[in-house]
Amino acid sequence: MSEPPDGRELMLAVAADRPGAFEDLVRAYEARVKAACKRSVRDVASVDDLAQEVFLRLFRSRHRYQPTARFETFLYRIIFNLCVNHTQFSNRRRTWSLDAPVGGADDEGAPSLPADERQGAPLELLEESERALLVREAVEELPDNQRRALLLSRFEGLGYEEIGAVMDLSLQAVKSLLWRARENLRRRLQPILGDNP
Repeated sequence: MSEPPDGRELMLAVAADRPGAFEDLVRAYEARVKAACKRSVRDVASVDDLAQEVFLRLFRSRHRYQPTARFETFLYRIIFNLCVNHTQFSNRRRTWSLDAPVGGADDEGAPSLPADERQGAPLELLEESERALLVREAVEELPDNQRRALLLSRFEGLGYEEIGAVMDLSLQAVKSLLWRARENLRRRLQPILGDNP
């Protein structure tokens, strides 16, 4: 099994205008960028466009890139800014249809949770599916900053300092934001799921 490519090295190669380096960077990070965009915005139809814009901004900033922190921190800062801008723009022009479904299993706008590889009885699988849906809906209802901080922590694996760099927040603000997100989830899910949400 080969090690994942080092984003800093790839970005430095792009900055040096090495032939094929940008294509290597896109190949190495495309799935991760699309997954992060999908978890961050409610409009999944825009994920490909947002991912393309992320890579365009990476390319444009190649000569300004400084490898002082993890490449992923730099990358998620771009993703975060684009997704915040997209969400704010979408919220301003959103219209509601009376025929549109309100949540449910077919709601593609909900953040995706990792697939469970375990096999179980159909009833157990149904219960797990219902539980996952309830958690997705609860995460979706969090205020945008809480939801994004939680997704950066839980799904992107970023530490507090990195989340602070991405969201332009102090370490204390990140801790507070994540605590409030977890408390809101706990309060929302405890009456539904009992003591073990």
